[in-house]
Amino acid sequence: MAIETLNRTSIQALWRYMPGQPYNFGTKAAVVGEPPRQTSPLGIPEAWVEAQLRRLIRPFAEAASNIPNSGPELDIIDRRQYELVRADDLRAARFPNTYLCSDCGVFRTIRAGERVPDCATHGPMEQFTFVEIHECGHLGELRPPHCANNCRAAMRLFNTKSFNIGRWYWSCSRCGTRSDRPVARWCECRRGKVTVTRVPQTSAYYPQQITVINPPTRETYAALAHEHTHAAALAQALGILPPGPDGLRTAASGGSDDAVAQFEALAATLGWKPGNPLYDAGLADAQAKAGSGPAWRDDVDALGLKPERLDLLGEECLQLSLAQSANAMSVGDLLGDAAGGPLAAAYRTYRPLFDRYGLADVTLLRQLPVAYLVAGYTRVSPRASTVNRRGDTVITRFRFFPGTRNGKFPMYGVRTETEGLLFRIDPLRIVTWLVDSGVVDDPGITDAAAAQRWLFTVCDPVVDLFAAPENRITRAVLGLTHSFAHRAMKALAARCGLNVDSLAEFLFPSSGAFLIYANTRSEFILGGLEHVFRFDLPDALTELAAESRCMFDPPCRGAFGGACAACLYVSEVACARFNTVLDRNLLFGSLPPAGGAAPNPEEITWRAFWTP
Repeated sequence: MAIETLNRTSIQALWRYMPGQPYNFGTKAAVVGEPPRQTSPLGIPEAWVEAQLRRLIRPFAEAASNIPNSGPELDIIDRRQYELVRADDLRAARFPNTYLCSDCGVFRTIRAGERVPDCATHGPMEQFTFVEIHECGHLGELRPPHCANNCRAAMRLFNTKSFNIGRWYWSCSRCGTRSDRPVARWCECRRGKVTVTRVPQTSAYYPQQITVINPPTRETYAALAHEHTHAAALAQALGILPPGPDGLRTAASGGSDDAVAQFEALAATLGWKPGNPLYDAGLADAQAKAGSGPAWRDDVDALGLKPERLDLLGEECLQLSLAQSANAMSVGDLLGDAAGGPLAAAYRTYRPLFDRYGLADVTLLRQLPVAYLVAGYTRVSPRASTVNRRGDTVITRFRFFPGTRNGKFPMYGVRTETEGLLFRIDPLRIVTWLVDSGVVDDPGITDAAAAQRWLFTVCDPVVDLFAAPENRITRAVLGLTHSFAHRAMKALAARCGLNVDSLAEFLFPSSGAFLIYANTRSEFILGGLEHVFRFDLPDALTELAAESRCMFDPPCRGAFGGACAACLYVSEVACARFNTVLDRNLLFGSLPPAGGAAPNPEEITWRAFWTP
């Protein structure tokens, strides 16, 4: 195929034209992406995204190795044998190099770069865009078998109009002998048969990606990555430290390590000198503070969290803190800007609506810096493991992109800005809901700060993107937050000018918070979510609980787990958890048993989080 040019933006290239990804080159041919010739550093420290990458890859590594928290994929992350880069060019090669005569069924495989072959009878042949894929990562062309009579002639492929691949068969073009080998052969990994599909179908390439909220540059990274980072982020979530990078920088010095220097500056201003009783007493107090841990650390240590758990919870709180500092606009800012204007009365209704739907706050993030990183890909399924029709568990292997000369695996990404709405559920309402549903005994908590502390102590960090947490409190809080987010996403999509699949979510389950942001492929901010925040937020919130039913009820709300494509599911590109841990019963309450039967004592009878 001749060299031709394909111009795409960086964001388009990231999602559609990556190495190993099949796609159509205009109307000319199907191709597969190849590693770019030129890349440039993304500017994000690799260590900053290590925790998120481990959370993404861990389910695949555990499924493949059958060892908890272990596997060669995780070893690559732990050794930091990867680099974050931006693709500066696009490359592709024709794929598959298989051609079929639509009239007689003659099948031919040619070499890359060779011209399109001709059928001896019917002229130019057409590219046959069906390929083999397998969960191990295999992507290959169909391989015709040899004739059983050793004719060494080309094979014919018949019944290709049928959607059932099992009806396809090979036949010798010379003697007509039908081959007994099926088109879908066993994969070379010996773990099952390949799947035959047309490219570029989605199943041939699932990007495994993470979204990094407000990432630091290499220059600002040192001030944020210190031994107190995760503990400080927890302190920010508890309201002890101010949110954002400033609070993290304050914690970098331990909060009180610079107490002596601050006192010396104060003493110089006041003219105090050694020997002055005030100077001596103040210096002793400052030295005592410097010799002890930071004051906020005592509040975090009082939670009694183990170091590993503190780091995992702190990583989630760190992302939340950085999101809160991204050019935020609160309801208070709206009221201040609209004071004395026609919108002031409307803005005063926001807080009562928040209380009605169990929200502590909703904040607009007008310019939210994000980085999209594609760490690798899978084939056939985006999940680490699936169950086939026979009930067998099928393992999906995670594949990194081809390594570079420096021995590191590239992870392609792009930095951009978008807009988002940050929702924070009232932690006291969450605790009350858990108690009313019988999940926990009443802990006797009466304020939001104590409720958040309690949630941090009883909720395990969510580390698996696919499986539901084993801790039933964690599972309940995650399900509530995730289901709330999907309802909010659909309500916002109807008003912001974007399809629901053009929105995305970022969950902070331990904090009962979620971020809905514009996941567009453009490089500018549309402003649709800001329009909703300023003018349509009451209508969007009212729609959350306007309809509790699903067209597939009662089976959906009962036997199907309370979620399906008609009510809560969204596209997998929009959902952070591939539509798992969703349940309308958590929002609207469990249905009473049919026919007046007694409730099952082993099942939780959920109380409605949203009261009619």
